[in-house]
Order: sequence, then C-alpha cells, then structure tokens
Amino acid sequence: MPKTVNPRAARGRRRGTHREKRLKMLEAKPHSLASEAPVGKYHVDTVALELFRQGAPISNHSEDGFVRLVREGVSAAASLAMKFASVLLVWRPEKLHLTNRFFDDLRAIQSRIKRIEGLNMDELLVSRQPISIRKGSPVDDATAVQTALGVAAKAIEDYLESYLPGTNDGGNYDWFTRLFIDQCFELWCRYVRVDLNNEPQVFNKLLAAAWRDVQFPTREQDGQRLEDWLADRVRKHFSGGVCSSRRDRQELDLELAKERMCPAPVRG
Repeated sequence: MPKTVNPRAARGRRRGTHREKRLKMLEAKPHSLASEAPVGKYHVDTVALELFRQGAPISNHSEDGFVRLVREGVSAAASLAMKFASVLLVWRPEKLHLTNRFFDDLRAIQSRIKRIEGLNMDELLVSRQPISIRKGSPVDDATAVQTALGVAAKAIEDYLESYLPGTNDGGNYDWFTRLFIDQCFELWCRYVRVDLNNEPQVFNKLLAAAWRDVQFPTREQDGQRLEDWLADRVRKHFSGGVCSSRRDRQELDLELAKERMCPAPVRG
C-alpha cells in the first residue's frame, strides 16, 4: 500500500533542509541600485518607464526622476526585507530559547516553593545547625524566608497566568520572500495611483526585476522560472488580488491621514 504520510523523521529532515535554505538566503547581501546610473542599466528601469507612460504615478517627476525613485525604493525594500527576515529567522529564535528557559525555571521554582510550604518550623528549628551567630532568633530567620518565598510564589503565579512564551514562526516559513513582496508592495502603493489594465502582471514583472537587480538567488536551479515562482507567491499572498489590495491599502492610508489632520476634541 502506498504511503500517504511521510514518516516523522523524513518530515523533520525536510524541515531542517528548508531552514538551511532560509538561513542561506540571509547570506546574500542585497546589491544597492545606483541612482546616478543611466536609465536602462537595471531591469526595474523598464517597468518604471512602463508605469510612467501609463500614467500610474501622480507626480511632477520626469521619466528619469521617476526611474531613480523606483531604484531607491527597490534598494530600500531589499535591505528592509533582509533585516526583518534576520530578526525572524535568527535573532528571535535565539531569544525565544532563552525565554522558554526562563518560563521553565519559573515553573521549577514554583514547584519547589510549594514543596516546602508545609514544612514544620519547630522541626526545622531542632534539626538545623547555625553556621554563624546572627542577630535575631533562628525561628524569625526561617519565618522571614518563608514569607519572602510566599511573596515570590504569588508573583510567579500571577506572571504565569498573564503571559506565555512566544512561538517560533521562522523555522520552515519563507519569511524572506514574503517580506520582500510586502516591501515591494509598499513601493507599489506609493507610486501607482490609477488602476492598470494589467496591474497584477506589471507588479509581478517589477517584483522579478527587483529580485534580479538586487542579486538575490534565483529559482532557476530548482527547475522553476523566477517569474513563475514569484507570481505564485503573490497570488497566494494577496487573496483579493494586487489591484484590490492596493486600493484597500490606499483608502486606509487616506483615512488615517484624515484622522491625523483632524484636531482632537477639546474636553471641558
């Protein structure tokens, strides 16, 4: 009978391989696009000119000026995606390990405090031997310790009821590509102000051009064209479509801008 589910060990190896690929991507330093280079040097120049000639940007910039704006936006998108992905895939998992250990230690301390709650002070008094003579009676010393432990136990209980350790979202998830798509979409929403007949295709073209220009590793070695792979990721990322998502985002930005401009009501 054919297997319908891969063994757990096989799934674990596959997850490890995926994580290695994610971390390998972070070794690629994004290439910064030179704003002073002649128009046509980069792949994104062609897409920027197409957008400009379709009247997508509402600005007073010339063709060359708009191309340079797109270049700057692409360079910033690549840099931010790399930084955010590093946080999610490297920094956060490292800190999460320490946080999980902190919670484990708190639970262990809590259980130890509960274990000595019923300790008889009289029995403790006769079964211990002081190391040095200190001011105050031994009974008072033990009582003070028990009181302090009771306060600590209550603080730990309240803390554990209020917080849980975070989850690691970075292991097998391709945060890097998602973040790069998001950052390029920010650029898209900033400059595309009219509906385009072929907006999803042009956005995918910009995304693939930007990926190549900043010299991120491509997918051709996996037998899949970069353009096809990114287009599939965009389709899954924007369930309502690129055009609809852009309009929704721009409407939200407009509403937020209006709220910031309105003075706060004066309370008497």
